[in-house]
Amino acid sequence: MEHGARQDRRLPIWGREIPYRNRYFTGRERELAELRERLALDSTALVGQPPQPIYGMGGIGKTEIAAEYAHRHSEDYDLVWWVRAEQEETIINALIGLGRKMALNGFRPDDRDYSAKLVLSALAAHDPFERWLLIYDNVESANEVQNYLPSGGGHVIITTRDRHWRRAMNLDGIEVGEFLPEDTVKFLHKRVIALSGRGSERSVDAEAEAQDLAGQLGNLPLAAEHAAAYLNETGTSITEYLALFRDNAHALLASSVDIKYPQTVATTWSVSRNKISPEADALFRLLASLSAEPVAEELLVQPTVAASLPEPLSRVLSSVTDFRRAARELGRYSMLKLDGVRNVVQLHRVVQAVTRDRMVREDPEAAARYREAAHLLLAASDPRAVDREDSEQIYQRSLQHLVPSKATESGDPNVRRLIINQVEQLFRRGGHQESLRLGLPTLESWRERFGPDDKHTLALALQVGNALRVSGRWEESQRLLADTLRRLHDGFGELDPVYLDCARVHGIGLRLLGRYAEALQNDQKLLPLFERELRPDHPDTLRIRSNVAVSLRCLGRFAEALEYDDETLAERLRIFGPVERPTLSSQFGRARCLRGLGRYEESLDLVRRISNALERGNYPWNQFRLLVAIDFGVALNRVGLYEDAFVQGRKALDLHQSILGKEHRQTLQSATNLMNDHRLTEDLAGAQRLGEETVASLEKVAGTDHPNTLMACSNLAIVLRVRNNPDAARRLSERAVEGLIADLGEDHPNTLIAMHSLASDLAALGEVRKARSLGEKVLERSQDTRGADHPNTLAAMANLALDRNADGDKDAAARLREEALDRYRNSLLPDHPHARLAAQFGRINMGIEPMND
Repeated sequence: MEHGARQDRRLPIWGREIPYRNRYFTGRERELAELRERLALDSTALVGQPPQPIYGMGGIGKTEIAAEYAHRHSEDYDLVWWVRAEQEETIINALIGLGRKMALNGFRPDDRDYSAKLVLSALAAHDPFERWLLIYDNVESANEVQNYLPSGGGHVIITTRDRHWRRAMNLDGIEVGEFLPEDTVKFLHKRVIALSGRGSERSVDAEAEAQDLAGQLGNLPLAAEHAAAYLNETGTSITEYLALFRDNAHALLASSVDIKYPQTVATTWSVSRNKISPEADALFRLLASLSAEPVAEELLVQPTVAASLPEPLSRVLSSVTDFRRAARELGRYSMLKLDGVRNVVQLHRVVQAVTRDRMVREDPEAAARYREAAHLLLAASDPRAVDREDSEQIYQRSLQHLVPSKATESGDPNVRRLIINQVEQLFRRGGHQESLRLGLPTLESWRERFGPDDKHTLALALQVGNALRVSGRWEESQRLLADTLRRLHDGFGELDPVYLDCARVHGIGLRLLGRYAEALQNDQKLLPLFERELRPDHPDTLRIRSNVAVSLRCLGRFAEALEYDDETLAERLRIFGPVERPTLSSQFGRARCLRGLGRYEESLDLVRRISNALERGNYPWNQFRLLVAIDFGVALNRVGLYEDAFVQGRKALDLHQSILGKEHRQTLQSATNLMNDHRLTEDLAGAQRLGEETVASLEKVAGTDHPNTLMACSNLAIVLRVRNNPDAARRLSERAVEGLIADLGEDHPNTLIAMHSLASDLAALGEVRKARSLGEKVLERSQDTRGADHPNTLAAMANLALDRNADGDKDAAARLREEALDRYRNSLLPDHPHARLAAQFGRINMGIEPMND
């Protein structure tokens, strides 16, 4: 059965985006042969080769060459896939589509960044397809695509206008120039009825006419194609066409990458547009005002918006029938591609760019009208529901048109609201970098045009701040949010909805920066405002209540935090049910509180249930699910299941590194925990190596004084001491204790753990009296803050007994040891490894769990 299933997965995949084979394809044998030679390297076996860029000016035929290669050599591949690569968003869309076809294990289409990386990794590993070809069509630049190329394993073709591939990726590429004159003539003979002999009669001067036409067209394949379509549809003679051509010559404007097109192409389209209906011409101009990406019919045909537009555009967009009639008319002249399967239309990118630029140059008032119409359609498509799963596809229809249509420059409030929602929905769906690519430059532009205190500008700043935070850029996020919060407060007051949302997010940022007391103060101030302005059980109010619990937990006040989490959990169970994200989040907070209170088994049981619910619900690997993966490992560690904890911790770190990156702070928090797992499974060298890397990275991205950096130092100190380097351990422990006292105070649970470790360092150095003195302080404060039976208190008691004994106080040591053993026997975990160590006169080392709420 397994063998059969494997064979099913090996069936060939042929992407539906691959253009049909062009029966009029002409010439290009040199380019095709060179491409084949570079990809196959004269080998009978297909092996991974460097990507092969095909570069040249727009409309030169790069896409046709790539498609022809795919058709000619289709039998050599198990998988051929076409990637529209004009924007990073469309690349990710194509990779996610491929992932669905490949049926990869662990594929999460609603987690865009992770899914794209998973597809690239599978291709590089030849799993499940060994022989594959990917074609990235119309790449803007090497910098935009290189992060989305598989690292070997198969063949990659890139079509691009950018010539600088050697400088960017050390690739030579294949330059594509104009047709050879004889190939242009050959093509025209194939394509033009009057030249092919298929018409009623053929001009006696056909050869001369074809050569003349080829010369006038500059041997540009796209221009030749449009001329042929015009001649066939209108029945115009070549002589008449050439006369029209000479009368309507225009310079082709530069593309976005400042590549000049020949003059003749714009003239050819101008001739064709003189023959189409006003409705088709209006649709053509509207499409030229959007992007060159496919445009969904649902985005264009909006009768409510159409009613406010001038004729004939209003008529075209008022009904599906009129729209499709105009689209088919454009299609006849090869001015438009129609895809009935996906129900989209698309101008060729060269046609689109030239037409748009010519409108701006020749009729700026008309260009402004069509641009405004495009903006109205985009704004009207906004579902205004970024948190609904079914909204993502609707937002995708408009996303790729925002920048090309200059919607980001619009002053229309509805257009601006769409852009704000797009930034938010992107980072909610895991597209953090996409969110920032749209949000950051737009925010800068809005500040200049509308002012930094404009309400929409501030609302966008809030979403950009969110995206920066989830991308790991915490300080940058907090600076932006603090400025935004101040402007909202001064301009709109504390009861403004955007202010309240920004203040809530501001508290999250304060916690991430280690400013836990400020975060608690922020959240406690907001809670009554949310309860009064919304209602006590409103989802946003429950978020604030949950945030209060998080801040209390970060301050080590677990019992108080548990009360807030229990109240919030009861409401979320009533509103959302047991398996929705808000409810699971409250369960997660409760599990952390239980662990902080020393109720380790209860905490593990709850984390395990949360993890299972996320897996059953096929939740995406977003930051919440990744946090649960970290906590699962920590919960296993706390009950003494060290081998299981290591396996889970290793999995959590691998997931973090692949999804968030190696230097994301949450990744480094995962690494801090795994350092403890390495140590407890006797991999001391691995623990030290990971610990030193983690401390260095935390110092770089979080700062030398961040609480989590100091906690990682404390954990690394234990490793160094166990590896017989107590001097280095002491220096790290002293740094951690001093910093944590300054940040969190002497009574914080994590400060006490760091002090506990420092006492062990002093004991290892023979400074027994200092070790005992510090241990006495730790035990007293742990009893006061955590209780006499908390596992940390018992560990402090057991270690202090050792230090009293070494200091010569045998009777006091014996009494304390017996009390510790008795309390262990009556604890919830009488057989815990710590209890066994205490019974065997061993020293107990306690790693610190960094705070990553």
